[in-house]
Amino acid sequence: MLCWINKVVIVTDCSDNIGFAIMDKLAKAGMIVIGFTKNQNILEEITKRLSAMANANGKIALFECNIADVEQMIEVFQKIKDTYEGVDVLINNAQYNIDCLVSNGATEDIKNFIDININALITCIRLAAGSMIERKTRGHIINMNDIISYQIPKDSRKSIYIATKATVTSINEILRHEFRFLKANIKVTNIACGRIEGKTEMETIDPKLQVKDVAKLVKLILATPEHLQVHEIMLDSVVE
Repeated sequence: MLCWINKVVIVTDCSDNIGFAIMDKLAKAGMIVIGFTKNQNILEEITKRLSAMANANGKIALFECNIADVEQMIEVFQKIKDTYEGVDVLINNAQYNIDCLVSNGATEDIKNFIDININALITCIRLAAGSMIERKTRGHIINMNDIISYQIPKDSRKSIYIATKATVTSINEILRHEFRFLKANIKVTNIACGRIEGKTEMETIDPKLQVKDVAKLVKLILATPEHLQVHEIMLDSVVE
């Protein structure tokens, strides 16, 4: 992780448990960590939680930002450029996740899925990659995905969610080829996770993934040698 010390990483949803754990792990590794959230109240709550991380070796900054608002995203990335010169790592962990069927899902819900899980993800990638390419620096984009998009349950009511997550997988592979064509020194990794603690209301005795497991994996991927790229990882508990 020495190459990432004092480098800037954006986590697109710092209010998410996974996002918070990743922020903690990377800040302690010496990175400058920037977290996004669209809600001022959540921003204040996360700020309080960060007080317990005061001994982090890196720095942590929070931005109120609705990633579904393109103009707001452009403004925030410009502020980051003015303050930190640019972005070196992007963690796309923000997502919209509710039950919604293709056949009868509410139009507004489907719009939210597309706006957040696809359009916002692409906007973040474009702005972050643009910063990396402009400065000709080493970069890494990690897209947090869901294993459900590979192993579709027969009785799932999350049809639209699954479709958007499958789209993320395609975007990830397309980006890999694009960056190679552009000769950009940017890696891209798709992490598909199984059930994670605290993510569902149903509690079972089966062990689930823990957020700290995911955060450790993100750090391990970033620590890979510059010539090595981890394209895709499926992460799940041994009982699944």
